Amino acid sequence: MAECKGCGGDSQGRDEWCPICQIVTPHLDGGQMPWMIQSREDGEELRRKLGSPDCRPARVWRAIRVLESDAADWVFSSGPRRNEYRADGHDGQHPAWEIDDLDVELMDKSSIHDAEPSRLRKLQRGGVLPDGSHLSWANGSFYIDGHPCRIPYRGLRKLLNRRRGLEAVDWKALLLSVDAICRQIPVPWRMNEVADNGNTWLHPVEAMRYDRENRGAEMGGGFARAMHMRHFWRWARRGWADGLMERYFSETEWMKRWKSTDESRPNQQNRNRMLVPSTLSMKRGRLQLRVRRPSGWRKLEIESNPLVWAKIVTWALSPTRHEDHRMLMCIQQWLFTDTHVQLLSEENRKGMEGLRATIESDDDIRLNQRAHAMEVTGSSGAMYRVQPGQGAHGSRMVVTGLGHVSGEQMRRRDRMGRYGAGRQPLCIVESPQLRRLCLPDALRSTIMALKNDLISQDHIDTVKAYIREVTPTNRDAAAMDTVRHAQELRHRLRHNQADVAVRRFTDSFPRLWSVLLRRPLGDRLTLTARDAGVPNMRFEGCNTEFTTRGVVERRAVYRMLEASGWVRDLEEERERGLLRVYIRLGTGIQRLGAQVEEFAGILEPMTIVNDRVRLIANPLWTYFERMNPGIGELLPGHDERID
Repeated sequence: MAECKGCGGDSQGRDEWCPICQIVTPHLDGGQMPWMIQSREDGEELRRKLGSPDCRPARVWRAIRVLESDAADWVFSSGPRRNEYRADGHDGQHPAWEIDDLDVELMDKSSIHDAEPSRLRKLQRGGVLPDGSHLSWANGSFYIDGHPCRIPYRGLRKLLNRRRGLEAVDWKALLLSVDAICRQIPVPWRMNEVADNGNTWLHPVEAMRYDRENRGAEMGGGFARAMHMRHFWRWARRGWADGLMERYFSETEWMKRWKSTDESRPNQQNRNRMLVPSTLSMKRGRLQLRVRRPSGWRKLEIESNPLVWAKIVTWALSPTRHEDHRMLMCIQQWLFTDTHVQLLSEENRKGMEGLRATIESDDDIRLNQRAHAMEVTGSSGAMYRVQPGQGAHGSRMVVTGLGHVSGEQMRRRDRMGRYGAGRQPLCIVESPQLRRLCLPDALRSTIMALKNDLISQDHIDTVKAYIREVTPTNRDAAAMDTVRHAQELRHRLRHNQADVAVRRFTDSFPRLWSVLLRRPLGDRLTLTARDAGVPNMRFEGCNTEFTTRGVVERRAVYRMLEASGWVRDLEEERERGLLRVYIRLGTGIQRLGAQVEEFAGILEPMTIVNDRVRLIANPLWTYFERMNPGIGELLPGHDERID
């Protein structure tokens, strides 16, 4: 019997991790998939191999730099194109690429509105690197030989200032490889799963395999191909995999390793081998590595040395089963912290043991591994699914209703065979007492509360409403017709479009405006594309959520954000891969009457029916605050989903 590395029980022959730990572990501190976790013994052995450096970053980078390895040889190979350029980096037409402090400041902003035209022309003309590659910057993006590419420009500037030992570096191949591993490409087959931890990505080599001419032959036909292609295009349109072509990397060591392994496209059972943890990223022109520190997971800037860059990039892009790839994960998890600090805390280990004991001892609780969830049958007969993941109001789990054990309620399955398709999750907010527990204990407590749902419904309104909805009744036909008629009338009244519009523009939007004015400096919010039933505007420092409906409302929201001191955080947008991220950098002016009238004027036509009937008596701007209250506590009823 193999012992599970998480809870210590029987792993059931699943790569030393039991099914329960495989579900929960990705959502613990660090967000590591179970098969990515390296043992303490491996960490200690690697430290000895590197000369026993302590956990100070400078010591680790030096150990990596002097480590004997062929992983970086490809970067220093001499290419035939280098002889076409002079030793000083000039090609006779373009100067050597270099940037000054003002250029760096402009690139940090990613905005060209206030830039001097002469500086923009200089950056757009660009210059050549020591290998003859041409590098330029235009409108917030870098281009190397015309190919769009993210560049760690601060680190590259440090490297080129050394002047010596750079002539043999294949800068184009190195920088394109850095860009590839920093893409953080979402996993197509997991984009609809609650269980995604946000720290696991698709290997760039797998993304390259989705060559447009070969997709049909590789994916086969039928329904499975159609569904897979639908997911592929969802992330392809976001630009995560744009420009990743194998021909750019044919001479790199990591691509040669892929070709030598004779790896085929993974099937449903082994496709997880194409997943990689978060490794390299860029922030404000700095190349960073995600590592575990004594205080938790952090991102550290990598030493600006082509040898260090080349080694880490090669290890990160190597096949997931290659020893170098696993060595990099070991470096991330063990070399920047003391080895006595467990990757899974003792609290989480005990919590996993308790969760496992609860599930195995109760027939009303079962695992659904395909859905990455636990399923519970309550004392009322109602059934629930509990998934670790980001839920409503910052909750660490998502609870979805599955119907009733009687079978009289329709329980639709999705394409993965999971019940509850099309049903919105129950809004269950973690109490302060529950939030203080570690995740396994919180899951266990929630599961037991749902198992005893007839008692729990007294203090969880959403559970009470759900039980009432799915529980079959024995009323006669006439009584049921009366009830259905009353429900229909109530529904029509509740969804009267005129009443909905009045409440939305005279109550919901003014409350959103109040929140925007009172949030502290440095607070962030995200504004994403609309998704049915899910708020697309969320504040990070409070529980306020809002849903925009249509282009007109988004225009008004943009004006509200601008008037209250919120600006777009382009760096965070690139870091997170989100559509819009705003940060509050100012408080706006004291008297906001003109600004209020402007965005209220955008919304006003939506309160008029047939171009002549006004739904509200007073002008819409009278419902909004026009004197800036300044930063302060949110008003009652504002720290929640507004609409």
